[in-house]
Amino acid sequence: MTGFLPNNGWKGVPYALPPQRNSSHSIDDSMRRNRVLPPAQCRDNRAKLDNLRRLIAGAEREYREMSAELDRLNDQGRLWLVVDLIHKTSLASLDLAAALMQASGLKTGDAARALADGTQTFSDVYGGAAGVMNGSVSAKEFGRTLAQRAVTHTRPGSAGGAMAKGNADIALGGWSNIDNIVNAQGNSARNTRAGEAGVEMAASLIQRSADTLDAGTPGGSPMAKRVGAAAQIVKAMASYNRELEGAFNRRLETSGNLMATKATMQATMQRTMTRYRRDAAELEKLLEACL
Repeated sequence: MTGFLPNNGWKGVPYALPPQRNSSHSIDDSMRRNRVLPPAQCRDNRAKLDNLRRLIAGAEREYREMSAELDRLNDQGRLWLVVDLIHKTSLASLDLAAALMQASGLKTGDAARALADGTQTFSDVYGGAAGVMNGSVSAKEFGRTLAQRAVTHTRPGSAGGAMAKGNADIALGGWSNIDNIVNAQGNSARNTRAGEAGVEMAASLIQRSADTLDAGTPGGSPMAKRVGAAAQIVKAMASYNRELEGAFNRRLETSGNLMATKATMQATMQRTMTRYRRDAAELEKLLEACL
């Protein structure tokens, strides 16, 4: 599996969040729906009080609608988490199955590997292109993804070619792992990313040596193929664990942002309603004094 972005936030995986939508809430529309008049049209205290009451009722109604909208977005976030997990698990299952078939020496192992690599490439290229279009993926990150997939599909015909492919894979993987470590949030996450980077680096070195030996042996080396497939299993498992953690991190960050927005809106609403009700009470006293 290949991730084209650090996994410590929601950005970078365009399908991990609900699609953006235009909000139906606006101050002008809200005032029109709730028949709130501009201050210049209120000619006496009675009209002002009536208008203020409509303003209070309208503000409360808009608050309920916006709260319901945030709750709907949060529910959609749960759905997209399930979709994200299914997507990552499906890709990882293909990758692991292909590696296991190659390690077992099955004749269909190469075909399974081609299917797994092709599916992963389609997913990465489609997701990266969508991310570039909506601004969640940078051109640098997408370019690295394309380079990683190009290296994956390269079939060297000699030991030198296999060595060059292994070096390119190590360089691109190291670049991605460095970004993951730098962008990790907290020492615990950085230590985890560093540990994963060490495991992947060791597996990549073993795989490079095995592929070089296989390419340099006339007729190929069955043992080298098995060793390379075993190293691929280790890399696939490390990548899958990282992708799962990233999916949950994105969900937690999105949910936290929505809840923070709702709490801020609630606090602002309470202050505003307190002021409106105080003004209404003062107008009621003035009207009572006129009776």
